[in-house]
Amino acid sequence: MAARELPVTREIVELIKRPDVVGLATHRHLPHERAIYVRHGRCGFAIDVLVEENGVRKLYSVLVEAEANTGDKKEFKSFMELSGIIRYQLSEKAGDRFKITRKELSYRDGEELFHQVDLVRAAFYEKYRELKAKAGVGPAKIEEEIFHQVGIKPEEMLLGV
Repeated sequence: MAARELPVTREIVELIKRPDVVGLATHRHLPHERAIYVRHGRCGFAIDVLVEENGVRKLYSVLVEAEANTGDKKEFKSFMELSGIIRYQLSEKAGDRFKITRKELSYRDGEELFHQVDLVRAAFYEKYRELKAKAGVGPAKIEEEIFHQVGIKPEEMLLGV
């Protein structure tokens, strides 16, 4: 059966692909999520998307967490064969205010879940490469891991707050 695109995935991809996006950053890294999920039946990622709307910079922070539904099972072959729940939170920061939207939905199995992750990853890196090309710079190395960030100042990401 072909993997479907879940409504939350579509919402995140549309946010990333907006023409007024001026910055992106990862905080929990998409490429590592499958390895974590295969071991624990849980994973997640967080990204920031900075847009400029009518001359005002507005930060959208996305947090996605997924958890396989093990029920009462203590043993099973693979977390990938289980259905589960996705918890999604979108925090919008404009000025000194936050607006939060939360959604919860289910997925059929690990393959459907990671199809969603792959769709978000593809949109993120397409926009990331576009913004990096405009800025004329390469990725910044932070503490031995590539931290993907472009167009967002540290204070806009609320780092160290």
